[in-house]
Amino acid sequence: MVRDITSQLGPKLQVRRGPLTRATLRLQNMYLPTQAERMAWLAHHLPQLPGAGIVYTLTVKDADRVARWLRSRRIDAEAYHAKMETEVRETLERRLLENDLKVLVATVALGMGFDKPDLGFVVHFQRPASVVHYYQQVGRAGRAVEEAYGILMNGEEDDDIVEYFMRTAFPSGDDVARLLSFLESAAGPVSVSKLQQEINLSRGAIDKTLKFLSLETPSPIQKFPSGYALNPVLWKMPFERIEAITDLRVAEHARMREYMATGDCLMQFLAAELDDRHAVPCGICANCAGGLLPEDYPGDLAQLAVEFLDRAEKPAPHAQKMAAGHGGRQPGR
Repeated sequence: MVRDITSQLGPKLQVRRGPLTRATLRLQNMYLPTQAERMAWLAHHLPQLPGAGIVYTLTVKDADRVARWLRSRRIDAEAYHAKMETEVRETLERRLLENDLKVLVATVALGMGFDKPDLGFVVHFQRPASVVHYYQQVGRAGRAVEEAYGILMNGEEDDDIVEYFMRTAFPSGDDVARLLSFLESAAGPVSVSKLQQEINLSRGAIDKTLKFLSLETPSPIQKFPSGYALNPVLWKMPFERIEAITDLRVAEHARMREYMATGDCLMQFLAAELDDRHAVPCGICANCAGGLLPEDYPGDLAQLAVEFLDRAEKPAPHAQKMAAGHGGRQPGR
């Protein structure tokens, strides 16, 4: 990490850094394969964790679902993600800051700008894609309290979710070519809705492609009030750069799997991975101290979580009736 900064800003840069070890943050990893197991653990153990905290999920769907489950178990929880209006997110942040919530179930949308020094715990419902992401998120706990917990759960779906995000991080060459070809033939700026009509791509694929092209230097497109137009610049799809970034993310993902499996000090592993070569065993993580929080939960609570998930996956009765009236297919599919 430090080497990356030095290489970008030049060899004359003087780097000063403090230790990355957090003396009040107690780390623990646990493997609970199914979502029902993890939901049962959360419902059973969150009320006993100190103060207020965050549960991170990898997807918006899981943030909504886990928050609903916790509320059904009389735990004051709310979901937080990028699909919410800014005003709603700000209200939720304020409620957590004021300890008016026990837990915010959040995606990475709860980012670097959020600071609550007395955060009592950060639990990850799924394994993040990299050590950097994990340290940034779990490090929000325990800044101004004597003891806080950082719990990393690992489930059977984690690899599939992370690999999906890696596969879809960049638009395909075909999508880029199709969009640029249409802009080249257009007489002027083209709106997103017009692009969606003419080039047979989903709104999500178009938004991703436009964002990718807008961030290129030089950018082959330009945004106008009425839409997007082609820029007269030399540009080609950066396949080699995309491959290099993808390879880096694969390596980061592998290191997170190693962190999950290590028997050594968890805090020392994170600090060393972030270039703190002077880190020593923390003495308080689950690996150093011989276990912190129990991994068990009541069996009947796990069964309730299974039933909750089954209901969550079923369409509402009115949607079933609509599907029956359309030859068994869901509207819009």
